[in-house]
Amino acid sequence: RFTAEFDFRTYDAEGVILYAESLDNTAWILLALRDGKIEIQFKNEFGTKVTSGGKAINDGLWHIISVEELEHSISVKIAKEAVMSINSPGTLFKQSQGFLETKVYIAGLPRKVGNTLVKQINPRLDGCIRAWNLMNQGHSGVKEVIQEKQSKHCLVAVERGSFYPGTGMAKFQINYNNLDSAEDWLINVTMTIRPSTDTGVMFALVSNETVPLALSIVDSNSSDSQKIIVTIGNITVAQLESKKLCTPRKVLVGLLVTKQQLELSVDSHTDRSNTEQLSTLHQAMMANVVTYLGGLPDVPLGATLVTAFYNGCMEVKVNNRQLDLDEAISKHNDIRSHSCPLIMQ
Repeated sequence: RFTAEFDFRTYDAEGVILYAESLDNTAWILLALRDGKIEIQFKNEFGTKVTSGGKAINDGLWHIISVEELEHSISVKIAKEAVMSINSPGTLFKQSQGFLETKVYIAGLPRKVGNTLVKQINPRLDGCIRAWNLMNQGHSGVKEVIQEKQSKHCLVAVERGSFYPGTGMAKFQINYNNLDSAEDWLINVTMTIRPSTDTGVMFALVSNETVPLALSIVDSNSSDSQKIIVTIGNITVAQLESKKLCTPRKVLVGLLVTKQQLELSVDSHTDRSNTEQLSTLHQAMMANVVTYLGGLPDVPLGATLVTAFYNGCMEVKVNNRQLDLDEAISKHNDIRSHSCPLIMQ
């Protein structure tokens, strides 16, 4: 029968922990998180079921999770205490010549499965799993896959936030139209950053092969500070110097742009500009822009001043909406959506 037990830690509220299916794809079981709580979905020859229960466990602490198929039910336990018992006529997976063989997917779904679930879910999950025991065979098969991939290794200690390792970016399609006016738009970005390197693109708008707006961190001439700059194309239109940013402290950065004015704020300092370059940005906003966090796609040389990927922790709000990297159109695999390395101060 199907069994799985492991320690689990996450700040993510939704995603797939594991999905197992029979070799002929006719039966499957899904273990997932929704609103921070455990959810089970399964299908066998007798039908389909979905249920959830227990307390929310996306609190960044370790929890022992176990799923066990019993004779007439599926039992789910957190910290060895039962939180769900789901009636299940028949067995989940049929044996073949005395063996039970399944395909197991961790932290995601095979592509073909998405539409066959009982209840749709965003499969992307940022969490950490240790002390694996699958089908009573320990971590056999899992360890070999994870050991080879540095990006799959757990961080020792984490806190809430998103971590950009300096190797890629996330892409969003965001509507900046200001509902109060047919031709007006508004860009209101607030972010909390804790950079690990002194140069990188944090936020950018890209239109075709141009970069009509970018917010970046750059190295300053001074040894104990960096600059945060705003560029339109390859022209700097606002900048503020900040005491050395690559420290354990978090820095609050704000960018407010309308077609008349641009305002950059870092901690309690502000730089305002009503530069003529805003007309260039206005033209792009009237067409189509794509939003990037943490870096840029390939753009022609000279399209903008900074092209390095951002490295460090960053949480971003755009027009008062917290951006969830699990909802990005695309995201580099090494970016951790909901966990930042914890720095002991």
